[in-house]
Amino acid sequence: LNGLVVERLGTKVNPTEINIQIIHRDREKNHILSNSDEVLNWNKIRGDIVILNKPKDYVSGQPDPKHGHPPAVRLLTRNNIYFPTDDNGMYEELKYTLTSGKYLNFARRFHDNDESNNPSTLLNYAPAGRLDLDSTGLLVFTKNGLIAKRILSQSIDKEYIVQVEPVHNITRQERRMGIERLPLPRWDLNILLRKGRRLWDDHKPMKPLVEAKWIEEGKGKDGEWNGCGTIKFILREGKKRQIRRMCREILGLNVLDLKRVRVGSVSMGDLPEGSWRCLTEKEVKALFQLSPN
Repeated sequence: LNGLVVERLGTKVNPTEINIQIIHRDREKNHILSNSDEVLNWNKIRGDIVILNKPKDYVSGQPDPKHGHPPAVRLLTRNNIYFPTDDNGMYEELKYTLTSGKYLNFARRFHDNDESNNPSTLLNYAPAGRLDLDSTGLLVFTKNGLIAKRILSQSIDKEYIVQVEPVHNITRQERRMGIERLPLPRWDLNILLRKGRRLWDDHKPMKPLVEAKWIEEGKGKDGEWNGCGTIKFILREGKKRQIRRMCREILGLNVLDLKRVRVGSVSMGDLPEGSWRCLTEKEVKALFQLSPN
């Protein structure tokens, strides 16, 4: 950009800017993710990945001026950081990452009139993946583009806990899509583990889920399944609103609550809703050693 190499993830460019060059990097140099000595150099990437337990009504990406929904990155403040109270060294490691002044930088990024409601947030972090507005749970942020690519790859499992009930009505959006009716509630989840299933008007079939199983089943007065319950889904693909749509369009079930609890080897654990923390060295190494690719 204007003769300078842009290294910061999420750098904004004026739409009238014309002096932009994209230079293809040598494959050998761009293969950093498969080089454990480079990607796992803790002194270079310490603090580069943080996880947030996202509440409902926050968007994963940019602010939503039309509906007024704030971006989840606004929660990455000093007040919201979480320190686990354990004895395995995690507390001291995370405390040093935060207080050393070498790894995390905060600044006021949003221009609200009310300064008391505009605390400083982490600089240069962008979400690696997304969660719907009405979904909660584990959302990963990073300032390293190569790390983001690894997290977004379809070789990493994403685990969700989903509360469901029988579908009652077709939505206006579904009618606009051409859906005239939805299936009756289906208890058998094995259909999601097979190839070839498509969402409505989607030309590309979904990839089979890694796992789909009931962890709690609702029972009626007769002791039979009543269409309600809680399901664990593990998948590697991440189409827009995929879980909600496949529940409605394939299983005849409506999603009441959807929470992501794990990305790869990183689990949300006891991270409170609305709080965040950095990943430890052990967690980062585990995340990148899941696959040689």
